[in-house]
Amino acid sequence: MKRTCKLKKHDQMLMHFEQTAKSYSMAEFDCHFRKIKRKEQVAKYLEQAGLHKWSRAHMDGRRYIVMTTNIAESINSVLRFARMLPVVHLIGEIINLLVKWFTERRELALKCTTTLCPNFGERKLRNRLDDASRMNVIKLNNVQYNVVDGDTDGLVHMTNNSCSCRKFQLEQLPCKHVVAVCRFLNQNVYSKASRYYTRNTWLDAYSDSIYPVQPQGMWVIPEDVRSRVVLPPMAKVMPGRRKKLRIPSQGESTITRKCSRYR
Repeated sequence: MKRTCKLKKHDQMLMHFEQTAKSYSMAEFDCHFRKIKRKEQVAKYLEQAGLHKWSRAHMDGRRYIVMTTNIAESINSVLRFARMLPVVHLIGEIINLLVKWFTERRELALKCTTTLCPNFGERKLRNRLDDASRMNVIKLNNVQYNVVDGDTDGLVHMTNNSCSCRKFQLEQLPCKHVVAVCRFLNQNVYSKASRYYTRNTWLDAYSDSIYPVQPQGMWVIPEDVRSRVVLPPMAKVMPGRRKKLRIPSQGESTITRKCSRYR
């Protein structure tokens, strides 16, 4: 959006876009999107891209903080130099990279002493515990509670695990309204958090080990595999230097850089 609409680095429109994209409810989304509509070009570009693709309030599923369209793009960025190596060496680099990532994350998970992951769950929940201490809870019936926070009150349904602010449903982590109800009922607020935020799930994700490929002389190859003849693909090699840069995705625009001396 910044490139296509030619926005400056500290343009207020970028701040409005971030607030709009991270809005949980439709009312909050409409409030911020009205500010974007002041620039018709930006609003038209975002609407044509599809509100469900970048807006948290319009998406069908659940999404956390990071918005990715293709995980291969992230891997391509990391392997931008290794991609120039032969295939066998490229696979070796990928294995070494995965071993490094798994080891680092496994050690971080082992050092974790909290119930939830420190950066993604524990810190947010503790901040919401502080906010919930200043809220009033009104019991409507055995399962529904109205939480008055002085801004946008929350209607919490404890059986359906839902709140009118929609943070609880989308993040699967208790929002400040749910935390206030848990305090009111003397319930353990951690029991309402998804298991994906827990330390045990974090450990399980990186519990497996990745082993390097042994030297070719130590390979045990079955006879039926050894007898197969594998030929290279029948691909026509185009003349000229091979491309190293990624092909822009749909909706992206290329940047033409010009020297300031020669215009």
